[in-house]
Amino acid sequence: MIRVTKALAALAVAGASILCVTSQASADPNPNNHGSAGQWIKLVTSHDVGVYTQPSAESSKYDNITLAPGGNTSVWADCWVAGAYVGSAGNVWYRTEVVWLNNQWVNTGTPVVGTGWTFAPYVDGAAAFHNVPGLPAC
Repeated sequence: MIRVTKALAALAVAGASILCVTSQASADPNPNNHGSAGQWIKLVTSHDVGVYTQPSAESSKYDNITLAPGGNTSVWADCWVAGAYVGSAGNVWYRTEVVWLNNQWVNTGTPVVGTGWTFAPYVDGAAAFHNVPGLPAC
């Protein structure tokens, strides 16, 4: 009887460990922050994308930049954060240093302004966040 009790206790501990690891992985698809340091991410959704001064749509836009979907519009992002929610679309934001807009580079990473932020679900459906390896957490 003691052996059965010990075996059941060991199984319970193993199950709890697996549950804990699984929960963390589902909350953060890239839990060890592995991924490339930065990458070009093409706008692939039907949303306009603002470039904000903070990871929140309530913050001001950097140089009033709004990126239109389609064409060759892209952002250079080096990492992601959990910022402010935008409706029910989520709260993942890409730290954006450069955007490709109107066939020219626009640098958003100047020391005076700080780095820009773009809302990941509106950029690429947050694919660079979900991909493993993808963008690392900031």
